[in-house]
Amino acid sequence: MKKLILTFIFGAVALSCSSDSSGTSLSDTPDAKAQYDDSSFGIYKGVFVGSTGTVEVNVYNSGEAVATLTINGSSKTYTAAEKVAEDFAITGLTFVNGSNSFDFNVNGNGTSPSVSSINISGHANAKIDVIKELSNSLVKCYLGSFNGDSSGTFNIIIQGSFLYGLAKPSDDDSSLFLDGDITGNNILGEFDNGAFVGTVDGNRISGTWTNTLSESGSWSGNRKL
Repeated sequence: MKKLILTFIFGAVALSCSSDSSGTSLSDTPDAKAQYDDSSFGIYKGVFVGSTGTVEVNVYNSGEAVATLTINGSSKTYTAAEKVAEDFAITGLTFVNGSNSFDFNVNGNGTSPSVSSINISGHANAKIDVIKELSNSLVKCYLGSFNGDSSGTFNIIIQGSFLYGLAKPSDDDSSLFLDGDITGNNILGEFDNGAFVGTVDGNRISGTWTNTLSESGSWSGNRKL
């Protein structure tokens, strides 16, 4: 990632409890099968904004193409009727639940996964960011918020030492992609015209943010997937 030149407001608040506040059991073992590590098949996990939530896309990792989208704590199962071939690029694989749907896309070797054409009732301007899980590299998804001079949703995906995610201000229809690195328990990340720092403490993360408008504040989240 690009070198950050902003002056950070450090001082993330350390949280003593590392358990998931929802009470949901969280696995530390990847669901992805080794045979699909370099394939378009496998497990993809990520986060949702436009409200807040997580998504898990299973492309024949366990015999079918199915996705679970959890929004505001409510989980729905989405299925795909089209058939796709292993090791070939997937473009516009549509997952459907009633009148709601989204398209999944990925290269033949499992790189550059994305979700497009999101149509979820009651969630206009929604965005989804997903990462491919590997048999030896767990994907963890955290749902949170940011506050201060601006406020909104702040959802993060962590895989090894890499961080991705989405932020969405409460007063704006647009979303910001998050990108960063983790060294030990320390987070260093950026978004369009801004940056953030923080710490990982078990299943909780927290920190501070700033942008080029001289706005600043804090953020925090809990692991949900």
